[in-house]
Amino acid sequence: MRSMWSGALKFGTIFIPIRLYAASENLHIEFHLVHKTDCGRVRYKKVCAKDGEELKPQDIVRAIHIAGECIQFSEEEIKNLHPFTTRTMEILGFCESYEIPLVSLSKPFYIGTESPKKGGVAEGFHMLKKAMERSKKVAVVRWVARSNEYLGMLTSYEEGFLLKQILYHEQIRSLGEVEIMEAKVDPEVLEKGLKVVEKMTFNFDWTQYSEKYSKELRKLIEKKALGEEIIPEIKAPETRSLEAELDKMLAMVDENEDRAHAG
Repeated sequence: MRSMWSGALKFGTIFIPIRLYAASENLHIEFHLVHKTDCGRVRYKKVCAKDGEELKPQDIVRAIHIAGECIQFSEEEIKNLHPFTTRTMEILGFCESYEIPLVSLSKPFYIGTESPKKGGVAEGFHMLKKAMERSKKVAVVRWVARSNEYLGMLTSYEEGFLLKQILYHEQIRSLGEVEIMEAKVDPEVLEKGLKVVEKMTFNFDWTQYSEKYSKELRKLIEKKALGEEIIPEIKAPETRSLEAELDKMLAMVDENEDRAHAG
């Protein structure tokens, strides 16, 4: 697995050489945009807005417009703005995991040790890992990558560390912006709903689940390639009587339980 960032984890005055790895991968199927008449791929060209000239990568630099003036920066200049910060992941402190809002947690990453050939040492890494395990705390860290500053929650995980990006509170939209209608729920209907929840409660085993949509989509693509007809989308039926549907669900769950016991 290729690392995507390397530097040092700063624990007070201790610097621990580390590498950062993406902990997830994309399972989704990506479609291409093509010209409908001849199926030619649609390309997005980088074109100068002033003269319409198509640009090559070496012709493009980063810039900021201030008071009508275009101030250009090379990648090296941006990297050297804060050379120490861009090579350091600083531990700001430790807290309980529940103190970090669930809505703020984003992408997962793994953290491992740096290669011995590049000065990697393991004692500090394992000392911090064991100390965090004993304290049952998570660390809040800050690091810079690709000209952006990130916050993260660092926790001990299996043989190493798991890092989850924490979105800044300014990034999270208010739930107040979401339209949610008010409605009264009949107490008897609520009780039946609770019974269904209790009947459907189970021990969740994460390893038993896999992404199914992409697998079904691949089958659909194969059918299309063979010239077979694709079945149109089926619209979900509207629920008109909550109580009737809950009664039906309870009966189905009970029937499934009876079958399980009989088997």
